[in-house]
Amino acid sequence: MSSYSNAPVRFRSEGGAIVVADVFNAQCHGCGADTYRGDLLKWAKNHAAKCRALPRR
Repeated sequence: MSSYSNAPVRFRSEGGAIVVADVFNAQCHGCGADTYRGDLLKWAKNHAAKCRALPRR
């Protein structure tokens, strides 16, 4: 088994913010939306495609 299976996955949103999905949750670092259940990778990918929030500084 690969040691990278639990590594977080990052997507860049339309506005440039980062959406991160890991084993336990998925969170947008632009608008602050998050989820803890369901298919986290799918949620993060779909959210990054539609979120237009700018990255927080």
